Amino acid sequence: MPSLCIVAGDPSGDAHACSLVQALTRLDPSLTFAGLGGPRMREAGVELLDDLTQTAAIGPFDAARHLGRFIHARRRLAAHLQTHKPAAVILVDFGDFNLPMIAPLAQRAGCRVLYYISPQLWAWGRFRLHWVRRYVDRMLVLFKFEEQFYRRAGVPVTWVGHPLVETASASLSREEAQRDLGLNPWRKTIGLLPGSREHEIARHLPLLLAAAKQIAWEMPGVQFLLPKHPHAPARLFAPLEHARRHGLEVIACENRIYDCLQVLDGAVIASGTATLEAALFEVPMVVVYRTSWLTYLAARCVVRVPHIAIANLIAGQSIVPECVQRQATPSRIARALVEVLRSPERRTAMQEHLRKVKAELGEAGSVERAAKAVLEELAVGATS
Repeated sequence: MPSLCIVAGDPSGDAHACSLVQALTRLDPSLTFAGLGGPRMREAGVELLDDLTQTAAIGPFDAARHLGRFIHARRRLAAHLQTHKPAAVILVDFGDFNLPMIAPLAQRAGCRVLYYISPQLWAWGRFRLHWVRRYVDRMLVLFKFEEQFYRRAGVPVTWVGHPLVETASASLSREEAQRDLGLNPWRKTIGLLPGSREHEIARHLPLLLAAAKQIAWEMPGVQFLLPKHPHAPARLFAPLEHARRHGLEVIACENRIYDCLQVLDGAVIASGTATLEAALFEVPMVVVYRTSWLTYLAARCVVRVPHIAIANLIAGQSIVPECVQRQATPSRIARALVEVLRSPERRTAMQEHLRKVKAELGEAGSVERAAKAVLEELAVGATS
């Protein structure tokens, strides 16, 4: 029976890989899967060789802290490729590991190499395009501008659209969610979304809580909502308890991101998938990001795009404010969000732009399109 190997390295990639495996299984139940990833992949039927989701990192300097673990996982994968000879290896995001460490390994093992969800080479990794040209047989990308980027670079590419178009839906109406979350429907609700990775939460949560304190001072009566990632360690949320003891009203809930987005009047969000999810719900937002200074300084040398927020990149202009690194201060963040919330004209204009961003994400069915593209590549490999 046909065997595939799939490699993901963080909770988001693990979830995307899980959805792709499920779609492939529906199209061809004879397929078997093994790889590196996390619990979601295991639930989908993947034989998990190692769990990398606890070592997720951003940037080469952050990733270097886990180099020993990555080398160990690569060895286990190499042994599997040699003994099982899968038809293809599917890489899912996680470019600092997948491109230099796994793509060459897979090619040497005689496997077709497919890449689902492009790392952000178009932003700060163009020097790594040579790895893609040399080792990747086809890129399966979520954004139209990525398709244009790879096509210009001479890389085989298929635009499949973004899975959030169909998965980002609330289970309750706005009124039902407000009641269920314990919110006062007469007060404005501001979301605080610090990210899903441990180091993101550690860096961003104190910053977001400090900004929330200033927002509450500027706009008395607002209430704050903090969606917590279900696998985030409780120790990371110690700053939340401290802020509550000092009078900041924050309601926290787990694993209900879309019900939370449904009720928000505005949000402060760490750059990442959550900004796109908020865009789909047309939530006025300020996007923030802090990383290690080594990673930031390295990025400053190679970044070739003017924005970090994916909504701004898709729109080709600044539609949501960004506060990055030293600009990410509580006062700047609070001022940017308060200005939007106090201006009906600015809020309406931002929401109109966010609706256009949603239209650029493609139609529903992106995961099925990605699965069909994988099977087409397998057919090409079988006849070559």
